[in-house]
Amino acid sequence: MAKINTCCIFIGGKQLGFNCLKRLIERNVRPELILGNPDDNGEDSLLSRSLLKLAHEENLRVVREKKMSDLEITALFNKIRPEIIFSIGGVRLIPREVLKIPRLGCLNIHPSLLPKYRGRYSTAHAIFNGETHTGATAHWMDEGIDTGPIILQESIKIEHDDTAKSLWEKFTMEGDKLFDRFLELWLSGRPIPSKAQDESLSTYYPKSLPNGGEIDWSWSGEKIRNFIRAMTFEPYPPIRIKIGRKTMLIADEKFFTL
Repeated sequence: MAKINTCCIFIGGKQLGFNCLKRLIERNVRPELILGNPDDNGEDSLLSRSLLKLAHEENLRVVREKKMSDLEITALFNKIRPEIIFSIGGVRLIPREVLKIPRLGCLNIHPSLLPKYRGRYSTAHAIFNGETHTGATAHWMDEGIDTGPIILQESIKIEHDDTAKSLWEKFTMEGDKLFDRFLELWLSGRPIPSKAQDESLSTYYPKSLPNGGEIDWSWSGEKIRNFIRAMTFEPYPPIRIKIGRKTMLIADEKFFTL
C-alpha cells in the first residue's frame, strides 16, 4: 500500500473541534498548522475544552490574531500544501483561494442532515420547527454555505424534552464518531466517496435565532414550548419576556406549564 500523505491544517474550535484534533493526534497525524476560533484564549471554558491549549501542549504550530482573508495566511497555506484542511467547530469564513489549496478538500462537520438546515443555529431551528430528527453531516466545503458534497451522515433523534443544549451535546458525540469513520477511510488509502447535495431539498437559516429570540404569544402552546426548548442553552442568559411593564425570565422549560 502506498504511503498516505497526512499533511493537514486544522481550523476550528468548540468541543467537537477539540475532540477531532485530539483524535488526529492519537492517530499520529499532527497538523502542520492550527488556527483556533477568535474567542479561544488558550483556556478551557464552561462550554468546551480549548483547541489552542491542546495545540500548545502538543507543540503544534499555532497562528493567532489572523483573518482567513489575510494574504499572509493564503501564502502560508500554499507553502504547506496540505492534503486536507479540517474546518471543524470553526467560525471563520474560508475564502475561495484557500478552499482550492488542499488536494482532497476542506472537511466540515455540520449539525444537520444536509441539505436541510444549512446555516447557523441549526439545532435550535430544528427544535423550534418541531422536527423529530436532525443529524450530523461530514462534507467537503465549497464556496456556498454548507453546500458541498456529502461524505458521511448520521441521524440524531430529537426527544420531546431535548433542548438546544442537550441536542448540541448529541451532535458533538455523533460528529466525533463521524470524524473517526472519516479517518478510518482516509488513512486506509481508499477513495473517499461523496455525493452532491439535492438542492430541491435544501433549507437555509441565516445567522439569527428563531423569531429573532422573541416569543410570539399568538403561537400555539406546543410552538411556544418548542421555542423555549430551542432557546435553552446554558450558560447563556435565560429567555427574557415582557408581560406588560414587567420583564420576566424563563430559566428552564420544566417550570413552564402549557
